[in-house]
Amino acid sequence: MKTVRWGMIGCGAVTEVKSGPGFYKAERSALLAVTSADPAMTRSFAERHKVPKAYDSVEALLADPDIDAVYIATPPAFHKPLALQAARAGKHVYVEKPMALRHAECQQIIDDCAKLGRRLFVAYYRRAMPRFLQVKQWLDDGVIGDIRCVTAVQHQPPAPEDLSRATLPWRLKPEVAGGGKFLDMAVHTLDLFDFLFGPVVEAYGIATNQGGYYDVEDTVTATWRHAGGVQGSGSWCYVCADDRDRVEIIGTKGCIEMEFFSDAPLHLVTAERDEMLSIANPAHVQQPFIQSIVDELTGTGRCPGDPDSAARASWVADKILAGYRKEEVA
Repeated sequence: MKTVRWGMIGCGAVTEVKSGPGFYKAERSALLAVTSADPAMTRSFAERHKVPKAYDSVEALLADPDIDAVYIATPPAFHKPLALQAARAGKHVYVEKPMALRHAECQQIIDDCAKLGRRLFVAYYRRAMPRFLQVKQWLDDGVIGDIRCVTAVQHQPPAPEDLSRATLPWRLKPEVAGGGKFLDMAVHTLDLFDFLFGPVVEAYGIATNQGGYYDVEDTVTATWRHAGGVQGSGSWCYVCADDRDRVEIIGTKGCIEMEFFSDAPLHLVTAERDEMLSIANPAHVQQPFIQSIVDELTGTGRCPGDPDSAARASWVADKILAGYRKEEVA
């Protein structure tokens, strides 16, 4: 395969800047066709992004023999059925995060794609973003010594649309999203920690709904342990007064501090260095990760994420949210 020809299912907000342009701006990559639940939105996206084909149904897009791979940009409730449908149609699959509503569904997608001989990728794209690769380089080089622990904090006030059940976004509807903003955003953090420190082998959490605006969790605290010994803790609250976004990595020779959801400067502190390093995010934040997928499919490189690591993020989230959901997690 010299060029990966993509079809895209879903034309929502994430596709406008974060992901969509990456498919036609990456090398050896072309966005050939799009579809969504709204034909008018599909045609609008195709016209504005100069996509050659706009289909009115998923079935029509998947029947196109010119499409090699499919990007699924829908809410999580649709990830498993669409991923399996795409794989059965002979397409490689790139699905938005989280891979599915629960870890067990993730494993079903992995197993079926493997049986069908289709490649599977999940949009934990921060693994390929330059600022996080710099953090990984510092860690791999031992700049802050042996890593002891990591902490993550994300606090936000509720958005106006969160305050009424009549205007709730799909991200706050459990039947569509599987959870709340924790599952939508914190899984990115959990996945990056897997990338930096290795798999999590045990995790515990307390999740509650303190605001009463919706049915999913709005406040989460958690602790976990990585296989290599690094211990983690986190606090996520989406019904508080102020915004806060902070990650701190503690080592035997220093620490790294950063914001996770912005491109604020990285802060490296050791006995010899106190450095602030600014690394701007790409214009299309998924493009470096998309490029790595294209490189792997064309045999010219390797993607830094894989289905098993993506499924692990869902396993950790399931463990943390199990008490709130009243579910047992193996």
